[in-house]
Amino acid sequence: MASDELPATLKFLTDAGHLLATSSPETSAFILRHRDELILERELTQPETQKQHVCTCCGHIMILGRGSSMSLKKEKKVKTKDRKIAKPRCGPTKTISCGHCGKVTEVQLPPPAPISRRQTKMNASATSAAKTAPTAAAPKETPQKPNANASSKKRAKSRKAGLQALLDQSKGAKQSGRGLGLSLTDFMQR
Repeated sequence: MASDELPATLKFLTDAGHLLATSSPETSAFILRHRDELILERELTQPETQKQHVCTCCGHIMILGRGSSMSLKKEKKVKTKDRKIAKPRCGPTKTISCGHCGKVTEVQLPPPAPISRRQTKMNASATSAAKTAPTAAAPKETPQKPNANASSKKRAKSRKAGLQALLDQSKGAKQSGRGLGLSLTDFMQR
């Protein structure tokens, strides 16, 4: 078989195997197994998704819930006091078992991206202020850090002011709305 015919043949065998999967599962498994043998014979690499989708042992299409099962195993953290040797991080392992022959396929998933923490606004403003200030002419002063108790008092004050503004606004709306609607008490007062 010529090398330029191989991709077309593999695509045909894949499509034929999937079309026959429900009507004739044994024929489908035979066709897909033959496709796997062609890939191995030509020393090609099989796509990772195809390894997870079709059993490499019997050629059966693994459909979860129809005999085949899948489980995820997380990498367990090993608590060590001494972390001199940095191990490369591994992601979770996806384990898929074939419902026809029982072969277990394990797929190592990539590790999750490391969590990036953003700097607080105080740190960002402190670094920008340090960059703009001249270092030779300015006398060295220790910057006073805001007291945690003082900042909580400021927050409480602003919250109280906001609530007071809402209360004043609602009182103003009640007084201005009095003249628009008449009630029995309006007639009794006059």
